[in-house]
Amino acid sequence: MRNLYALVLAGGAGTRLWPMSRQASPKQLISLGRDLSLFQETVSRIMPRVPPERMIFVTSRELEPSIRDHLRRFLGAEKSRQCVVAGEPLGRNTAPAILLGARIVQARDPEALILVAPSDHLIQDVDSFIRVIDASLEAAASGMIVTYGITPTRPETGYGYIRAGRKDGKVFRVERFEEKPTPARAEELFRDEKYSWNSGIFLFSAASILQEGEKFLPSLTAALKAVDPATLEGLDEAYGVTESISIDHGIMEKTDRAAVIPVSMGWSDLGSWDSLYEIREKDSSGNIVIGDVLSSDNEGCMILGEDRFLAVSGMKDTIVVQTEDATLICPRGSSQDVRRIVGHLEEQGRSERMVHPTVRRPWGVYTVLIESGRYKVKRITVDPRNKLSLQKHEKRSEHWVVVTGEIVVTRGEEKMTLRANEGITIPIGELHRIENTGDVPAELVEVQLGDYVGEDDVIRFDDDFGRRTE
Repeated sequence: MRNLYALVLAGGAGTRLWPMSRQASPKQLISLGRDLSLFQETVSRIMPRVPPERMIFVTSRELEPSIRDHLRRFLGAEKSRQCVVAGEPLGRNTAPAILLGARIVQARDPEALILVAPSDHLIQDVDSFIRVIDASLEAAASGMIVTYGITPTRPETGYGYIRAGRKDGKVFRVERFEEKPTPARAEELFRDEKYSWNSGIFLFSAASILQEGEKFLPSLTAALKAVDPATLEGLDEAYGVTESISIDHGIMEKTDRAAVIPVSMGWSDLGSWDSLYEIREKDSSGNIVIGDVLSSDNEGCMILGEDRFLAVSGMKDTIVVQTEDATLICPRGSSQDVRRIVGHLEEQGRSERMVHPTVRRPWGVYTVLIESGRYKVKRITVDPRNKLSLQKHEKRSEHWVVVTGEIVVTRGEEKMTLRANEGITIPIGELHRIENTGDVPAELVEVQLGDYVGEDDVIRFDDDFGRRTE
């Protein structure tokens, strides 16, 4: 197992789980009523076979700081620093992400095997997941590209299918892939035991996938060869000329090395609220109730409350999801339409598509209390022994009042300590920083004033968490 690496795919927007999933905090970074985020659960289940120093994470450049933060909070600072996190400058689907990760791994170990794991899937039977990985190591080492077919539990039109052919050792050769079927075809596939759902989880050697990449995606492979696998220098230029294509269309449907192992492991890609309803435990009335919720005389409902009290009564087969700033109500069976709602929000320029009012940062958390035109009011909590980046703003001033704890403020050449009920003003263009040197959280209220109060009005000069200047 010393040459087994994990390549975790951690990009994506997760729009179908709005309003909990947002562009700046997509579904892999939310918990959905569980103790860990889906991303952290992914890391947890691969750790029995792959230590952090052999984990590679490919995400978007926008999500890179959040991914590093989730790793730090789950693994601790020392172990999280051993992981490789690659931020893609552009979304280009799964083939470029996987081939990029394979190049990074092969530069470390030419004999490496790579487990590819999407970070936004749920797997409830982790023991079965580990067993099927172990069972496919020999096939992957021999040059096969192994994928895992999920034994269908219902006719499903939202997944692709894999037909298993002849058996070859512990795996089956893939006979063919089928795209998302019509309802009638889904019924046929469900009754045919040779078909399984396409999970998007793979195991292969770095050499095998890169060889198939050169064969079937030569221009993409050539572009990625210009990227330094250690420093990722040249990544922006490579992605500027790469095509957007999935690993299924680009390689798996063409290669003669594809193999599949059917498995039941409580898997779901959580592609909609309906899919979450299917897999969660229900009460005697068929309801799923999560959060501070009063559910009265409901049947077949999923009711999720976040941050505030929610009362729902007399509903049947309904999905209700409430967050700090938005509420979704729709019939069960139609939650795929959530993507259209998100499209409308985008057309209208609504902030509810992008971010939650409460945003986790590596140094702590902030909540937007009021935002209107030329001003914004935030509640900010800085974790003990943490500090924000040294930064300045070009379009706004900031006014801080400490509520609890104490902070050390850098303002230009000045450095001062502020305690409860004390405040300070940061003019437009002034270099500044907040630091909590104590052992308890520090809370303050921030008022921003200016022609523009967007979060992208920040120029960073120094940052403990490796975030780029925005």
